[in-house]
Amino acid sequence: MPFDRLEQDVQWLGHAGFRLRGGGKTIYVDPYRAPPGPPADYVLVTHDHFDHFSPEDLKRVADSRTQIIAPATVTEQLRGLTHTVAPGDSLELDGLYVTVVAAYNTNKLNSEGKPFHPREAGWVGYVLTFGGHRVYHSGDTDVIPDMDRAEGVDVALLPVSGTYVMNAVEAAEAARRIQPKIAIPMHWGTVIGSREDAAQFAELADVEVHIPDRVGEG
Repeated sequence: MPFDRLEQDVQWLGHAGFRLRGGGKTIYVDPYRAPPGPPADYVLVTHDHFDHFSPEDLKRVADSRTQIIAPATVTEQLRGLTHTVAPGDSLELDGLYVTVVAAYNTNKLNSEGKPFHPREAGWVGYVLTFGGHRVYHSGDTDVIPDMDRAEGVDVALLPVSGTYVMNAVEAAEAARRIQPKIAIPMHWGTVIGSREDAAQFAELADVEVHIPDRVGEG
């Protein structure tokens, strides 16, 4: 197991939100309708859609020392300790190493035939290295070559709901490409997607899958 206590160190907050712990750090990614918890050392936001960038949640999990890492469409709306990133960037902070990975749609289109998450928007996912662990949060994406940068991570957090992101079949293909030690389905159960999507992903993936309970449930 890549973490001594997986369910304590990789906690699902619902939808695409996670709280990660390791190396003495507390890290939040895309907190949305998150339950109370310890203040963040770092918060990472993948893009500025409401269910990923929630100013109310940032106020709840951040304090005066929290550093926020996000693309420009997010950081331009914030004050404080922010780091603006783009696909391809790397960032080294105290105890946290961040590799910024592109996240975009190839076949999830709106009524005008345009991607919900266009590549040119510069939205992202992250490979995070901390406490000796590597975790990939893909952001909202389809299966794309860029995610190969996450190959061999300890934990891959992959969306499974379809419509705006990968469905379960596509997420299984992403897991096949990345070959994480453990894959965790996300982007279900709050705004869109169901536990059935997560279960289908677990059935199809050729890697170990952990379907989490949301923090405070189960």
